[in-house]
Amino acid sequence: MAEVDDFDALDEEEEHKEISKKKILMFLLPVLIAIGIAVGLYHSFGSSLSDTEGLPYSVLEQDGAENKSSIIFYDLPKVSAPLGNAVGGNDIVSFQVTLELSSKEDIQKVEAMLSRFYDIIIAHTRELRSEEVDGAEGLYWLKQELLYRLNLAAAPVKIKNINFKSFDIQKK
Repeated sequence: MAEVDDFDALDEEEEHKEISKKKILMFLLPVLIAIGIAVGLYHSFGSSLSDTEGLPYSVLEQDGAENKSSIIFYDLPKVSAPLGNAVGGNDIVSFQVTLELSSKEDIQKVEAMLSRFYDIIIAHTRELRSEEVDGAEGLYWLKQELLYRLNLAAAPVKIKNINFKSFDIQKK
């Protein structure tokens, strides 16, 4: 009889092990599903919210000896304008510039004045001839002239610099 009791004890232990596996599975499965959903949501929404990818600006943080500063690079879309040629050619200049700003608050002010900026850029480039902007000296002069004019238009906002991302003159 002692042997029969031993078999009953083994059966009870096996049933006890099966129940504990079911309990573990019952608790573990929802936890794993929740972790999977959280990771999926983070990769689809969380990482894109912290990045500035796809936005028209990027931020460069600088740690100095005394203070922490940042430079904001605001990308303007590509501008194309015909050049005013005395010879009668129909040259077109196409370029894209990046504005250097000093604070994130300036971004909203610049976005509110974008149409004014485009008007200034196009009106100024229409009066230029291809000989005036050809070469490094002409490009530097255009950069300084646009920086001066855009700073006048954006009076409370200080544009530190203008960087050309692309510059092309199409001669026709």
